[in-house]
Amino acid sequence: MLLGDAYIWFILFAAIAAFSAFFLKRISLFFFFFPFYLLTTFFVEYMGIWLSNHGQTTTLLYNIFTTFEFMFYFWILRTIISNKKIKNILIYIMIIYPILVVLNMLFLQKGTFQFHTITYSLGCFIVVGSAITYFYELFQSDQSTDLVRDPYFWICSGLLFFYSCGYPLFAVTNFFAAPTNVFIQNYNSISSILNILLYSSFIIASLCRIRIRSFFS
Repeated sequence: MLLGDAYIWFILFAAIAAFSAFFLKRISLFFFFFPFYLLTTFFVEYMGIWLSNHGQTTTLLYNIFTTFEFMFYFWILRTIISNKKIKNILIYIMIIYPILVVLNMLFLQKGTFQFHTITYSLGCFIVVGSAITYFYELFQSDQSTDLVRDPYFWICSGLLFFYSCGYPLFAVTNFFAAPTNVFIQNYNSISSILNILLYSSFIIASLCRIRIRSFFS
């Protein structure tokens, strides 16, 4: 396994951390599904790496999974955000988005060898916009919040950083009809770093809910 693929172990660590906080009092329903989602992500990424190393196409796999991934993140962000209008908008988005993906794959970016860049870009913008809405509400709130121990803060920070930084990097690849091996290696390395930061934020989001008592106080 290449260095650029090392991020998948952070996905596994994130799943283990989420399972370690599984029996804690759930402040949101999505924490029940979070470890299972992360474990599914690990197996999908591992399968994708295995298929790629054996010369198999992974486009259809990631077309399906990234759609599911965005739907899960939309649900998380809708749970975290307080604004009722935004919450209602996200409900409509969760209904419409998979339909747009299917229409895109049927009529615009057809076939199993073309990644759904159009609807993927749309998903990125929705996640970034929703995460910004959370931070706006956080800064406008009159209540004091311990951000270090706030799992919502870490989840939204990871999503905002990953999709705001990762999408421009992803968009650059569309300008290369035949990218060089050096470009591919650098792209994979940067993408791996962004994934490591994303799933590290998920690890912190799970572990910050566990209160460790000091026996030496």
